[in-house]
Amino acid sequence: MMLLYRLLFFPIFIVILFKNLPKILRRGTYGVDLKHRFGFLPYLPKSGKKRLWIQAVSVGEVNAIMRLVTLLSQEYEIVLTTTTTTARKMIEERLLESILLHGYFPWDFYPCSCLAWSRLQPDGIVLVESELWPEHMAQAKRRHVPIFLVNGRLSDRSFSRYCRFPKLGRWIFNPLDFIAAASEQDRARIASFYDKKIDNFSNMKFDSAVPLLSPLERKNLKEALGFDNNALVIAGCSTWPGEEALLLKALGKIWESQEKMGRKFALLLVPRHAERCRALIQWLKNECILFSQRSLGVATKKVPLCLGDVTGELAQLVQIADLAYIGKSLAPNEGGQSPIDAAMAGIPIIYGDRMTNFRDICEQLERENAAIKVKNEDEAIEAIVGLAGNAQRRQILAKNVRRCFESNRGASVKTYDFIRKGLGSFHWA
Repeated sequence: MMLLYRLLFFPIFIVILFKNLPKILRRGTYGVDLKHRFGFLPYLPKSGKKRLWIQAVSVGEVNAIMRLVTLLSQEYEIVLTTTTTTARKMIEERLLESILLHGYFPWDFYPCSCLAWSRLQPDGIVLVESELWPEHMAQAKRRHVPIFLVNGRLSDRSFSRYCRFPKLGRWIFNPLDFIAAASEQDRARIASFYDKKIDNFSNMKFDSAVPLLSPLERKNLKEALGFDNNALVIAGCSTWPGEEALLLKALGKIWESQEKMGRKFALLLVPRHAERCRALIQWLKNECILFSQRSLGVATKKVPLCLGDVTGELAQLVQIADLAYIGKSLAPNEGGQSPIDAAMAGIPIIYGDRMTNFRDICEQLERENAAIKVKNEDEAIEAIVGLAGNAQRRQILAKNVRRCFESNRGASVKTYDFIRKGLGSFHWA
């Protein structure tokens, strides 16, 4: 299987290279980006400490492991790679003191991976959530280096694919030495293709290292976005096409009774993909809506809507909201975006019935009356309008979501102990 993968990956590698090259050149990071992707990471000679190579694909994964990285750095040298520029920027801003090196993950092509391994020389590798790269793991096995999967997840789509091709699933998971799943559902799914023990410590994203804003900081941020300080803010978190229109319809209905409610209302839109912002800006102009853009800095006048068009700021921006709608959660979308940023902020949450990637988390939120699930657009609008006008219900939901969030914290410390014990019990060559 590994030989077949290597043979097939060559033409795929050529396609990936030419597909990504324009993006890399446009970002202006090609000097570092291309070198690292080809495996030319800095050479790190061996020292007296064990070295862990952690791969976290994007901002969400980097944010999830911040506490873990800080803990591990007390005993081990940490090499942290990522796949996106925004995640690398987050590492530079918040984790530089805890790591030995940060860079881009090399393409999973034999020459690139082999070169990166010869330069980084890790004593263990840690993969985050679903970063299961066959060549990367093969290099670890070749060198007899333990492989950890932490916050392990298996989406509906991936699980369905592996169920259709169980040999593929077993081939992917078999190289792993130690697995810590993000939920009981993920543990059960991975166990279908993996015979060894799988631990479950809950989701490390509940241990988010994003600092909570003080009341004064929230007030200042609210004003910087152009919102009236008294305005009730509805946040659209990681929205996908069509969901911005849904939220604007809900806001329109709320505006009809704004005077009766005795306060102003505002909408914060944070799209999942920043590249959609140009189209959203044109759409908002066509709708004749006065709005501000986060990327342009402090708003110069009061507005009823702000477009959060800076990648990686959702966890901070959502803290000024009074209720949140979670994106990608209604048909025709599938999977949902993470509700954890909103839960961390302790605000009422509304989402659709397609949150399949976060089913365990959502079921717990619903059991504890900490979120509202809707079945379609009409129900979503009704729920948003109803919650906006019901302060008592918002307070109950907010109290419950804070309690639910706090009860799930601690996975990072458990995962830290899990890695330490794994390294201690591993039979080195």
